[in-house]
Amino acid sequence: MHATRRAWAVAATALVLAALAVAFERPLLLFAGATVGAWLLAHQYLFTHRAATLDERLTVEQSLAPERVATDDPTTITLSLSVPDGSPLDVNARGRRPVAGRAVDDADTTLELGRGQTDASTTFGVTVPVAGAHAVPQPTLHLADGRGLFHETIERGPTPRLTVEPRAPRNVHVGAGGDSAAAAYGEHDAGRIGSGLEPAEVRKYIAGDEAKRIDWKATARLNEPHVREFEAETDRTTVLLIDQRAATGLGRDGQRVLDYLREVAIAYLESARELDDPLGCYAVGDEGITVSEPPNADIDTYTTIREALTDLEPTEAPSGHGRADRPRKEARTPATARRDAVRLADEETPFASTLRPFLETADPYVERVDANPLFAATRSRLTRLRGSTWTVILTDDRDRAELREAVKVARRGDDHVVVFVAPRVLYEPDAMSDLEAAYDRYLDFEEFRRSLAALDRVEAFEVAPGDRIGALLAQQQRRRQAPGESAGTSGGEPTAKMGPPRDGSDGGPTAPGPGDGR
Repeated sequence: MHATRRAWAVAATALVLAALAVAFERPLLLFAGATVGAWLLAHQYLFTHRAATLDERLTVEQSLAPERVATDDPTTITLSLSVPDGSPLDVNARGRRPVAGRAVDDADTTLELGRGQTDASTTFGVTVPVAGAHAVPQPTLHLADGRGLFHETIERGPTPRLTVEPRAPRNVHVGAGGDSAAAAYGEHDAGRIGSGLEPAEVRKYIAGDEAKRIDWKATARLNEPHVREFEAETDRTTVLLIDQRAATGLGRDGQRVLDYLREVAIAYLESARELDDPLGCYAVGDEGITVSEPPNADIDTYTTIREALTDLEPTEAPSGHGRADRPRKEARTPATARRDAVRLADEETPFASTLRPFLETADPYVERVDANPLFAATRSRLTRLRGSTWTVILTDDRDRAELREAVKVARRGDDHVVVFVAPRVLYEPDAMSDLEAAYDRYLDFEEFRRSLAALDRVEAFEVAPGDRIGALLAQQQRRRQAPGESAGTSGGEPTAKMGPPRDGSDGGPTAPGPGDGR
C-alpha cells in the first residue's frame, strides 16, 4: 500500500493542528488534529481491507488467439477482469506484451473496472519478430480508493505462452533426382506388411529384396525364390538428428538451409505425434550437441521437441575456423589414401617419400571424422539406444565424408536411416547465375545422394527450394534438346536421374517409411 500526495497532505494537516495546539495551548486544535489523523487511519484500514477482499475475489484472465503464429504475424491478447459482487475499489489494469513483442497500430492495452462494476475486458494486437516460445507477462493492476488517498500496484493473472515459428520457406521440394516424394514423411500404418515378428505371407522374390528375407523352405518347395513377409510393428521409434552448424545458415533470410531442414523435421514430429510413436531429437552445433531429447511418446516430449526445433538457429563457427560458408576440403577416405599410396609406391622423389607414410595408414582419416560434430553425435548418442530405431539425419552436403560415416554408424544392426540432404548449390545466392555450372554441381550431388541410397537400410532424399530445382531441370531439358545429344545424356554427363531405382519401381521416389517394401 502506498499513500498519495493527498494522504500526505492530510497527515501534514493533522500534525500542524497538533503543533498549533501545543504552541497556543488550544485543546480544540489538538482535538481537530486527532480527528483528522483518526479519519486518515480509518481510510487506510478500509483500503487495506478492501484490497485484500478484492485480491481474493478478483478473477483475471488472459488469452491468445491464435497461440501459434509466424514471425511478425499478429496475435490478439484478450484481458478481462471480473468480481462477482462488484469491485470495492477502482481498478486500472494494463496488459503487457511479451518482452520481444510490438504493439499493433498503437493498440490501447489498458482497461478500467470502477467501483461497483462486475466485469470489464479489452483486446489488443501484438506481433513478435523473434521465433521461439514467448510468455505473456501478468497484467499490472493499479488499485485506488475513491478519495485518492491510497493506492497499490499488483500483478495477477495467468501467463499464456505464445509460440512464434520461423516463417516457413515456400515451395519446399523433398525428393530424389528432381522428383518429389509422394507422401508425408514418417507415415506408416499399423499392421501393414513389412519388417516385424509375426509371419504374414509368402510371396515371390523381386529385385531389391534383401537376401536374408528369403524363405529357403518355400523356395525349395516351389522351385523359385520366395520371400516371407511379416506384420509391421505398430510403433516405430524415430530419432531426429538435425544439423544446425554455421554452414546451415547459407541462403536468404527465411530460406536458409536450416529453414528447409526444420520443415522436414517438424513434418516427422507431427506424424509421430499423430501415431503416438516414440520420438527423440538431437541437434548438432559447431561445438557439439545443443539439444538432447531421448525417444519418448508422451505429449510433453512432442511439445519440447517442437519448441526446440522452432528455436534452432545456426550456431557460430569456432574462432579460427574462418568463414562458415567457405568451402572445406573433405577428409580423405581410406580408399582414396590407398589409391594414392599405390600411385606413389614406385616413385623415388623426395615428395613421394615424404607423403608415403601418411598415405599408408587410415588412422588420420578416422581421427578427423571423429572430430566432426555430426559424426561424433551419431556415435555417442544413437549407439546408446536399444531396439529398432529409424534415424532421420537432416544436414547439407558440405562434408560428405563425415555424413557417409555418420550414416554407416546410424544403420547399426537392423536399424534404418533416412537422410535428408540439402545441396548447397541450390542455396548459394549467386549459384543460379550460371545454370550450366550449377547443373554440373547438382549432378555431382545427385551421384553422392544415390551412393547413400545404395547402402542397405538407407534412404536418401534431397531438400531444396522448388523454384531452383525447377530451373535446373529446365536446364537439363535444354541440354537434352541440344543438337547432337541423346535424350539420356547431357554433354557426355549422366543426367540427374541415373538408372532404375533400387526397389524395381517405375523410377519415382517413395516417401520415407517402413512400408515401402525395402
